[in-house]
Amino acid sequence: MSIVFEGSGWSRFEMLTLCTVLAAACVTDLRTRRIPNGLALTGLITGVGFALIDGGLRGMTWSIGGAATGLCIWLPFWLLHLMGGGDVKLFAAGAAWLGPGGAVEAAMLAGLCGGVLSLLYVLQRYGVTHTFFRLAFGVQHPQVLREPAPAEWNRHMPYALAIAAGLAGAAYWPGLLL
Repeated sequence: MSIVFEGSGWSRFEMLTLCTVLAAACVTDLRTRRIPNGLALTGLITGVGFALIDGGLRGMTWSIGGAATGLCIWLPFWLLHLMGGGDVKLFAAGAAWLGPGGAVEAAMLAGLCGGVLSLLYVLQRYGVTHTFFRLAFGVQHPQVLREPAPAEWNRHMPYALAIAAGLAGAAYWPGLLL
């Protein structure tokens, strides 16, 4: 497996820039449970800009295709109120660095990381016993899992961590899943 950004100092600078945007998004999401539009826009512009510098018009088209793919993958989750808009925009911005194929792989990795993160979040927030019984009961009666949680549980999970892990993983190990 090779690294997408392997090679020249310029490529390392690109990877460092992507990681900086993702780290800033994670810190902001952990602190405020929001990802600023300016941060997502910065990620998108720098991703498309580096692709334009590296590959000309073809690189820019590839980058925009990655952003569009990322947006199409996660937009339904936002429309169903299962994910925040900042998360969707962050993923689309990060996918501009990876292209369409990388966006699909990053989405798969982000989904896997999000599942683990969700389980850890629920375990930390509600305890092992409650989580175990709710999941065990939910296996036998899946309709229970569709019921809305009580209002006091309505604290949003910082999903930027999973998105950043998926994007960074797809950038660092292309072809890991596909």
